[in-house]
Amino acid sequence: MSAAAVTAPPAARRRRTAVPAGILRRLAAAGLALLVPQVALAQLAHEVKGAFLFKFLSYVEWPEDALGGPHAPFVIGVLGDEEVRGALQQIVQGREAQGRPVEVRRLKSGDGPEGLQMLFAGRGSVQELARFVGRRGLLLVGDSDDGLARGAMINLLLAENRIRFEVAPEAAERAGLHISSRMLALAQVVKPGTP
Repeated sequence: MSAAAVTAPPAARRRRTAVPAGILRRLAAAGLALLVPQVALAQLAHEVKGAFLFKFLSYVEWPEDALGGPHAPFVIGVLGDEEVRGALQQIVQGREAQGRPVEVRRLKSGDGPEGLQMLFAGRGSVQELARFVGRRGLLLVGDSDDGLARGAMINLLLAENRIRFEVAPEAAERAGLHISSRMLALAQVVKPGTP
């Protein structure tokens, strides 16, 4: 069998591939244009959450007995959100808050809060905050639509395509923590009397 018998005439080949190739190129470009911003936005959200966690350290006063000595680091435990933990780890590297170095610790479900000053529970783990409510000197931060109701003192939320936070200052006071009025002024919502 000759090669001419197997291949289609040049005009038929062009007609058959020209339209689908153009459509495929446009779809691929549109798909990538949609995919890249979504991936970038997700990464940016993790970085913004990490930055919030770091900044919260500067707006909260801890009881002296919860800090582990004058030169001890602030230790932030992250439960259930590896992306935020990784972003936070990069943010705190070589930096201090209130004159103390900052360390980030990966937590697993069931881990205790020993040595922590802040515990952040990601969306899939926020239900675990209830175990730590009332623990003296431990700032509980959630990332959930109902984080304050689940025991968080500060809760991250998405509002108007921005990451915001809400605060339950009375819950923090019960744990011996004082949240700065400057931070309360920046909060999206300040809830009195939450657990």
